Amino acid sequence: MQTKPQVAVVGAGIIGICSAFFLQKSGFKVTLIDKNEPGSMTSSGHACTFADYACVPINSTNLFKDIPSMLMRSDGPLSIDFFYMIKNLDWALKFLRNSSRNNVNKISESLGSILKSASISYDEIFSEVDVSQYIKNEEAIYLYKNELAYLKAKKANEIRKKNGVKIKILSQNDILNMEPNLAPVFHNGQLFVGSRHTTNPSAVSKKIFDSFINNGGMFVRKKIENIIPRETSVSLNYNNNHHVFDKVVLCAGSWSNILTKKFGESFPLGTERGYHVMFDNIDLISRPIGWSHSGFYLVQLQDGLRAAGTVEIAGLEKPANIKRTKMIEAQARKILPQLKEVQSTWLGFRPTLPDSMPIIGESQINKNIIYGFGHQHIGWTLGAVTGKIINTLCCNRKPNINIESFSPTRFN
Repeated sequence: MQTKPQVAVVGAGIIGICSAFFLQKSGFKVTLIDKNEPGSMTSSGHACTFADYACVPINSTNLFKDIPSMLMRSDGPLSIDFFYMIKNLDWALKFLRNSSRNNVNKISESLGSILKSASISYDEIFSEVDVSQYIKNEEAIYLYKNELAYLKAKKANEIRKKNGVKIKILSQNDILNMEPNLAPVFHNGQLFVGSRHTTNPSAVSKKIFDSFINNGGMFVRKKIENIIPRETSVSLNYNNNHHVFDKVVLCAGSWSNILTKKFGESFPLGTERGYHVMFDNIDLISRPIGWSHSGFYLVQLQDGLRAAGTVEIAGLEKPANIKRTKMIEAQARKILPQLKEVQSTWLGFRPTLPDSMPIIGESQINKNIIYGFGHQHIGWTLGAVTGKIINTLCCNRKPNINIESFSPTRFN
């Protein structure tokens, strides 16, 4: 009897879990490997939205004039650590080059094309894995502090609409009728039509992971020490042994570049540091509430209310920025004065490339190594569709989504 091809998926965040799920369904014998528990890292601490509308990159034509304030303020919605930028000057220059109007439009089109398949890909999983108790269809609202903030967002909204995102503009009264606990400290807002969110991202990840295990999948909680490409296979070194696989899927988030360097391939992978603050509140809001002034979302989870988001480009090593969590807490209390005590705070690391797009495709060194990392702050949204694409590539088929923009070769 012919043995099933063996695939190792390195990285058990939402990308890795979804990849393992689809690969298993295609008949591969799959081993999922991570030094941490599945779904316990960046995939657990985000703003919980399935952000199909997030086709606007953090690269922006406004960046050039905004950089001084980003370097000076460590508590703004987007901040840049000066010393990290000096140390990673090549990344910074590539990031700025991708902030031209022409490049921003190209990036938005590419992100928009994959985001269009994000929800339907999750629905394929959710038709088999019942997570209905953790998914809510109340659409996200984004608030603008004043008319100037609303007008400044016009360009971003034009990009969204161009890429098929449906937006409904709401007055302050419209919003207060929908969410009466909000303080009237905002000018107006917009509804992202058709959006949804989760009230327990860890539970969603665990349900998909449990389905994978129950259907014969394996999980190894070990750190990968080395990756050795061979002519027709790939050897992984962990637990002081070599383990040979037909294919290896590498989706280790912000740590992916550390692994690719082991066999001679490197990428300009930076880190977006995201924060959240958990409050001891239940049933204050019914939907995600974005706050443009500070760049975070408020979302009601099963175990409290989370304020999550912002972007801090500062790498993996720098300690957590207490000013940032204090800013999030203060701004959250401004929008929702009823907020109770802080339960906890969190810092997570989002893998970010200088063009705000993921790397999805085959390694140039060995076609049996498949990449799926660099999804910045929309990894949760793109988990299932990336898993489907990776499965298609492992089956030696062409994906029905154009992934040329996400090619590993684009930084050569």
